[in-house]
Amino acid sequence: MTSGSTSAAVTPEELPALAMSRPEEARVLAEAVVERRAPALDRTYALQALAIVQRERGEHARAIRTARRGIRLSREHGMVDRVSDLEASLGTILALTGRAREATAAFDSALVAASPLERARILVRRAAASYVLRDLGQAQQDGWVAAESLRRLGDSAWESRARINLAAALLGLGRFTDADGELARAQALAEEDGQHYLATIVVHDRGDCAHRMGDLPRALRLLYDARRRYEELGVVPPEVVRDLAVVQLAAGLTEDAAGTADELVAVLDGARDSALRRSDGFIAAAIVHLAAGNASRAADLARRAARSSRRQGHDDAERHARVVVLRAQAEAGAVTKRHARAAAALAAELTDRYASERLDALVLAGRLASATGLPELAEEALRTAAAGRRGRGSALRRATGWYAQALLAESAGDRRAMLRACGRGLDVLDTHALSLGATELRARATVHGSDLAALATRRVAVDGTARELLRWTERWRGTLHSLPWPAARHDAELAAELGRLRAVGSLIGSHADEAERRRIEERIRRHVHGRETAGPRTTRRRLDVGELLDALGDRTLVSIVGLRGGRFHAVVAREGRLKHVVAGDSGAALDEVEYAKFALRGAAVAADAVAGVLLAAAEPGLARLQETMLGPAVRELGDGPVVLVPPSTMQSVPWGALPALRDRDVTVAPSATAWLRARTSTPPKDRSVALIAGADLASSGAEVGVLAGVYTDATVLTGGDATADAALAALDGSWLAHIGAHGRYRGDNPMFSSLELADGPLTVFDIERLQSPPYRLLLTACESGVGSPTGADELLGLTTSLSALGTAGLLATVVPVSDAASVDLSLVVHGRLRTGDDLGAALLAARRAAAGARDRATAWSFLALGGA
Repeated sequence: MTSGSTSAAVTPEELPALAMSRPEEARVLAEAVVERRAPALDRTYALQALAIVQRERGEHARAIRTARRGIRLSREHGMVDRVSDLEASLGTILALTGRAREATAAFDSALVAASPLERARILVRRAAASYVLRDLGQAQQDGWVAAESLRRLGDSAWESRARINLAAALLGLGRFTDADGELARAQALAEEDGQHYLATIVVHDRGDCAHRMGDLPRALRLLYDARRRYEELGVVPPEVVRDLAVVQLAAGLTEDAAGTADELVAVLDGARDSALRRSDGFIAAAIVHLAAGNASRAADLARRAARSSRRQGHDDAERHARVVVLRAQAEAGAVTKRHARAAAALAAELTDRYASERLDALVLAGRLASATGLPELAEEALRTAAAGRRGRGSALRRATGWYAQALLAESAGDRRAMLRACGRGLDVLDTHALSLGATELRARATVHGSDLAALATRRVAVDGTARELLRWTERWRGTLHSLPWPAARHDAELAAELGRLRAVGSLIGSHADEAERRRIEERIRRHVHGRETAGPRTTRRRLDVGELLDALGDRTLVSIVGLRGGRFHAVVAREGRLKHVVAGDSGAALDEVEYAKFALRGAAVAADAVAGVLLAAAEPGLARLQETMLGPAVRELGDGPVVLVPPSTMQSVPWGALPALRDRDVTVAPSATAWLRARTSTPPKDRSVALIAGADLASSGAEVGVLAGVYTDATVLTGGDATADAALAALDGSWLAHIGAHGRYRGDNPMFSSLELADGPLTVFDIERLQSPPYRLLLTACESGVGSPTGADELLGLTTSLSALGTAGLLATVVPVSDAASVDLSLVVHGRLRTGDDLGAALLAARRAAAGARDRATAWSFLALGGA
């Protein structure tokens, strides 16, 4: 007998194992064996395979009938070993239906006449059944006895299965390290025996174990590896897609998770899988879409999961699905007493298998009860949820517990306790961020602290001092600049992949090239996401307000924060004092920003006459934007330089175009802490200069030739010499660097935003390999100052990585600009830098020197970032 999809012969004895890896193929072959009246022994294996296929599809009644048919056939022909084997299969099916007593009887019967080898194999399956029935003690005992017996008997294939089931029991008991150790042994055994599918299952299980241990980089790395292995084997089970989506969401990769969730739904819609498998998959997809802001899709998927679970009698899965429905409805505005009571009731009914979901349900019940006038229910739900802040749970669970504690304190009117709980929750998330070895993950993972940050900030904005508001804004803003940078400089695999990306990037011109680029980018992301953090775990740098006020001198710092659904609030720090002012509606700002950038984009590349008209038309909008963002803070700016600390969504505002700021020395920083670090950093003793021009000197980097005559000792890279490796070597440790090259902002994936050099793109990932970034860097590339807002209040892009690495001052643009006008601006800026000005003052001089409308538009489009 041969398989329909492979040339390798499949014997009847192999059909039960095939039913686990390729169920449809096994079904066709097994039915053929039964229908052609093959020898009785062959038919017992075929019936066992059919029972497994039916079991996996959720056709439990049919699977039970098929298994019993195989048992009768085995008894009729006196095949004692086959009777025991099939009775063990029957026990597994009965356990899945919740019929514990009958399952126990089936396993007991199977063990009666079993040989030592068969007994051990039966215990392997009884361990799995006990796990399903949540008898974890029995599952652990059976798994251990089976594993040791099979080791002594030399049956490595079944020993690996025994250790997998033992690991599942240990996971359920919270013994994660022991579980991973058993899985490592199981993987080694499976790989030694050439059991590639089983080894892949173990890699998958180890990914789940790493997730439960809170080691997200390792979980991502293992799940990506499992996914790759499954694909190579031609079988991708829905569980690995589901688990990958869940871990991506936990890592803050919400968009990636949403794409994976859609893939999962498509797989489940196109397959005949068990109802429980479909339900768990739809629930996971629903949770992902809820986090991505797709409440209606989340509710639809959760309802599908509830219906599927209800039909099969999976009560816990149905309750979980109904919790997600309630969360989606609350997100859409359904806040009633009925919803609050329903959430509390479901939380009380969920078992330990759904501990995290029970925590979410309790927090939801508490929030809804507080909002609808049910104080006793709110207190009970939140007090129970707050217990999750203690213990060995994941960082995200503990942070949720602290959020519940903060809500509980708020409802009791205890302001101090509420703020303390918010701070403790954010501390937990800082520790979580330090475990991540990729800057993208660190930035995106801050989204998990959004509720804690919003709760505290909203409170201090209403009744706190200006100092409190500044401290709380800084507590969750600019995390990349406040935590130690992950050590990623010596990563040979990353360097090699980036080289391949440049090689493909220089050849792109066909669909095949583009597809290869995407494959390489995905490999890079997977590699970086799975990178372990290195070095000592230090703490977040906290803002010292007194030190900030001293460092400001005659400067005025304005820290701006937008409240959800509310207004912009600004803290003005000037002359040793702090003042809190309220500005405009935060919901109206983005449209004004886009219009201002649209006008500048047109004016910067137009003839002077047209540019003048465009700038004049933009004036009312720029005035409205100023009023919205700054409001009465404009009157508090004084006469000295101004430092702006806007939200990440407003980082790329053309601040130099606002009426009150055009004739001021203005710099922009991601946080007050980041500005203070940049301002107080020490310039390198070696005042080396690097001048780098992109490949097309005629349209970008034309100023480099002129600057080379000014900086006679500079390292100058032009034409074919301006390769990525040469540029990185020149930039490393430089006092001043200037790159004139075409830029490409990647809104879809900001870590691949790049500068075009002779051998291809120099990406953010390349920049992060610098040992010591340039002290000051000027980027005349179009949109080099644009980043992607993410997380709670983070930004991803070229300038963010450079400033977080330690670059003290940056010059960059927020819109595409005229190459010719950029040359003139660059020469003015460099001239002022050579006289001792910092970048803010130098850029002000360039704005003042701009004669025509196009030159003004170009100068207004540049930002001075940082503190030097």
